[in-house]
Amino acid sequence: MRTAPATNPARALLRRVFPQLRGRILHEPYRSAYAHSLVTPVNLHFLEELATRIERLGIPGDIVECGVYQGGSAAVLGATMARHGKERKLRLFDSFEGMPQASERDGEFSRKIQGFGVSDERIVRAVLRRAGVPAERVEIAVGLFEDTFPHSPDHPVALLHVDCDFYEPVLLTLRKFYPRVSPGGFVVLNDYGTFKGAKEATDEFLAEQGLDLEPVMIDPGAAFFQKPGDGHGGLPDAGHYPGWKGPIA
Repeated sequence: MRTAPATNPARALLRRVFPQLRGRILHEPYRSAYAHSLVTPVNLHFLEELATRIERLGIPGDIVECGVYQGGSAAVLGATMARHGKERKLRLFDSFEGMPQASERDGEFSRKIQGFGVSDERIVRAVLRRAGVPAERVEIAVGLFEDTFPHSPDHPVALLHVDCDFYEPVLLTLRKFYPRVSPGGFVVLNDYGTFKGAKEATDEFLAEQGLDLEPVMIDPGAAFFQKPGDGHGGLPDAGHYPGWKGPIA
């Protein structure tokens, strides 16, 4: 007699205990995000929260990501943006040639991963398409930051995701785009707690701008802060992760 195949116990547990989590993992944009991103799941979900929050707060400007890899985090940002009106654009910057050469301000680990993370604009566009991000709302600048940033239009920015790991590109990104971040907008520093150069560049930039604030950790690697001004001082409750005991503001 033929017997039925045994039930996968892990899958059964997931279906029984975590139905909401299961729904998020198995559906877009998270299906693509988890497969095409090096960003942690907590950070991916918090990016969705911030992309929702700029709508709730009425913060003007586009969403900018510097350091795209295969487009996983861009898919979360773009899909969230697409659910809220038609005013914003998703602007992405990457050389797609992998990690650049690290500087003397970066740690030893950074110097060992030069060239890691090679990708392709076509991969990113395919990931965004699967996640339901409208192509006409996406702009991708391919090349080194020092070559592409000067040609970037001076549009306001509501959310800036800095995911470029090393001292020089992080500092270049903050100097280029932070002046364009709208008051009350958010800056996410994906590597603040992980890469020595990213933290030093951020701290140096905040000091030179006279900003007396400390980035709030999202998880052990990523951090964020809100640009002060125009009545948006202070951080609203995240309200996105019931029961989360970590250091999310």
